[in-house]
Amino acid sequence: MAKMSFDMNGPGVISIKWEEIIQLRSNKTFQIALQDGQILVTRLDSAFFETQKIALDEIVEILQIKNRFLKRLYGDVNLGFNYTKSNDIFQFNFGSSVTYRVPKWETGFKLNNVISRSSSDTITSKKQDATASVLKTLNKRYYLMSYLGWERNTELGLDNRYLLTGGAGKIIFNDNNKRLLTGGGLSYNREQFNDSSSFIGNVEAMGIVEFKKFRYTFPKININAQFNIYPSLSDWGRIRMNLQANTSIEIFKDFSVGFTFYDNFDNRPSSDAASENDFGLTFSITYTFGK
Repeated sequence: MAKMSFDMNGPGVISIKWEEIIQLRSNKTFQIALQDGQILVTRLDSAFFETQKIALDEIVEILQIKNRFLKRLYGDVNLGFNYTKSNDIFQFNFGSSVTYRVPKWETGFKLNNVISRSSSDTITSKKQDATASVLKTLNKRYYLMSYLGWERNTELGLDNRYLLTGGAGKIIFNDNNKRLLTGGGLSYNREQFNDSSSFIGNVEAMGIVEFKKFRYTFPKININAQFNIYPSLSDWGRIRMNLQANTSIEIFKDFSVGFTFYDNFDNRPSSDAASENDFGLTFSITYTFGK
């Protein structure tokens, strides 16, 4: 169920069910996403509704374009600990994401860190990644994107992977409670495995599918799943795949709890790799800001 939230002096943030709203008027500038894929940057005055002939139920998202840099930032920070007594495994996970939005452009940064250690094993397992991305929204639900990233996964024998990716895609559907996005492109990376000190260059194709499901009534619930596949073009026959699924449920304002499942696969990892596949389930508490 969709809601509209606005910040008032005194009462603070007020949320109203979308179906209860009859009219909107504001002299502020907004970015408005419609169900047919149009992206409009305009004011919500009477001229907008009369000239555009848009009904309220055609609007998927309204975001105010704020005039200060810090007010255009939003994101989250999550932290979690897991301990299993039966096999004496301790796991720590930390993640954060920040997005800066201007009309039809989004710039983001994501950081994930999962560290596992067992008292019976002197080796610490690390899964870490950092990504800086840029996304340009086009009409008819098309988009262009690019990102620069770094990855490490000791379970797969990967010490360092630096990658640059570019591509395009389309949002198949987008409404007030779900979104399905698909896309593809090319990726170039340089990899260093733990059995060698040298870096190896690799060119890959890329495919992506992302699904989001959300609910705005209390308790707010979010489900986000993303699948990436990378068939290699320079090392024919090699395939990498990444799957990550996040769920969260609000416990009180700006704080939520949830689970993250990840699965990383490489059919040609390092010769010293423990496995071709690394997967895990983590629990964390998340703080959301700027929304």
